[in-house]
Amino acid sequence: MNHKIVWRKNHDLLCNYIGLWYLCTMLQRDYFIRILQEFMAAVQRFLEKKEKEGKRDVALRDLYRQYIGSYDDLRNLTVEEAIAYARDVWEADRRMSKLEMLAGLWHAEGVYKADPLRTMLLKKAFQLYDYVDTHSGEYSLTRKERMRQIKEMTQAQ
Repeated sequence: MNHKIVWRKNHDLLCNYIGLWYLCTMLQRDYFIRILQEFMAAVQRFLEKKEKEGKRDVALRDLYRQYIGSYDDLRNLTVEEAIAYARDVWEADRRMSKLEMLAGLWHAEGVYKADPLRTMLLKKAFQLYDYVDTHSGEYSLTRKERMRQIKEMTQAQ
């Protein structure tokens, strides 16, 4: 067989593989972006509902379970432990987004809890948002606004 023909077939296979890999990667990224949007909407609905604290706690646990993992594993971590957990458990391409989700859940819970738990959760959320802001390489107005809100809430006390 002619070497040019073999090379051409291998080249075509490689190009098809790379094209398929790129398409799959883009589809996965689009899917995860939709999950992030769905998560943000779910947290917003959670914050807008006026339920008793017991029902809110159950709803919050459900948000943890649906989007990032076990409430019992993640809620009581320090920021440093959460970052280490993310490195060990979550895929690299979703790590920062999931850390931002965790910060969002800490923020959401901090909004309705009483002090001193409120202040602790809000400070952890701010620190984690700050970490994501510094290390993600993506600028987010929403993240900046949440950080501003948390700063106002913690300074007002």
